[in-house]
Amino acid sequence: MRVALRPPPINGYFPHRTDSTQFVYNYEPSHWWTSGFFPGSIWLLYERSIRVNLSFSSEEILTQALKWQKGMEKEQYNKETHDLGFMILPAFYRHYKHFNSITSKEVIINAGTSLASRWSEKVQCLRSWDTCLTKRFNFENPNDDFLVIIDNMMNLELLYICAELTGDDEFRRIATAHAHTTLQNHIRADSSTYHLVNYNPETGEVKGRYTIQGYDDQSCWSRGQAWALYGYATVFKYTKDKKFLNAASNCTRYFCSRIGNSHGAVVWDFDAPRSPVILDTSAATIACSGILLLYQLTGDDQYLPWVTQMMRYCLSQTLAPDVSDTVLRDATVNNNKDAIEQSFQTGLVYADYYLLEAGNRLLELNATY
Repeated sequence: MRVALRPPPINGYFPHRTDSTQFVYNYEPSHWWTSGFFPGSIWLLYERSIRVNLSFSSEEILTQALKWQKGMEKEQYNKETHDLGFMILPAFYRHYKHFNSITSKEVIINAGTSLASRWSEKVQCLRSWDTCLTKRFNFENPNDDFLVIIDNMMNLELLYICAELTGDDEFRRIATAHAHTTLQNHIRADSSTYHLVNYNPETGEVKGRYTIQGYDDQSCWSRGQAWALYGYATVFKYTKDKKFLNAASNCTRYFCSRIGNSHGAVVWDFDAPRSPVILDTSAATIACSGILLLYQLTGDDQYLPWVTQMMRYCLSQTLAPDVSDTVLRDATVNNNKDAIEQSFQTGLVYADYYLLEAGNRLLELNATY
């Protein structure tokens, strides 16, 4: 709440990541893909305040949640990004659920319509990125390349919710088809994941598989694996198709198997050299929340000990200093050697968001970790 009460350095900008020493937030404009997580974090605190006593009242927290989400409203019409689920759902869907807000319902539907505009019938996917520039290659022509990243699995929920809110099953069809295509082309035989698949936009054929933020093209970037397990659990939630449940379970099994005897520490890429050890607390918290969702959906508790390990490690070994803007440190955005900008061992808004979300799921389950 200290950050929420502090005006942003520029109006309409939102917390993104910190530096690696003082852990003070850098801010990005509303069209940046992470901008919805900070308003969403305040909503998570509001939901928590209903269950337990916090330092601020529910009314005080709600005031800040509504104030911060206001700056995201215009992104409902943004057709240049696939990240509208990340940008819109964390705040606006909670506003709709708790208060039946007609305004937030309209924002969600408009955002889903914008996301659906990125659908390709030939590729059977939503386009993730229009272009991609690294030191190694430059995909700059959308007519030649159709770029899809594993992260996109997390934005499909926006379409499923739109199908429920409007009764238009086209949203659901697109989301499920995208999940099927991703299952075929992003998931390896051992249930690890590729980060980026490049399709031929005219034929739908795969042109190449890469990583942009992980170690190399054949490695397993841990946050991408977390997006996959959480994303497929979400698709199963809305479709009840066992194929997606199996995908979520298999991706989870792989993720947990790669933690090994690290006592819950999650490295930024499971195949990267371990000298030095570089962690990604965002991968850990995303995985924890996704595994808890899987448990809520199935009652299968076999992966809960891994949640215990990861949560305990994060809360005992990777807390940022008390004066920091974030709860956690040791998050990695991108440590690929060919990245235009590398960023690791910082605070990160979505590492905290999924930490809060996982904690709220545990409260729902009346569990203590």
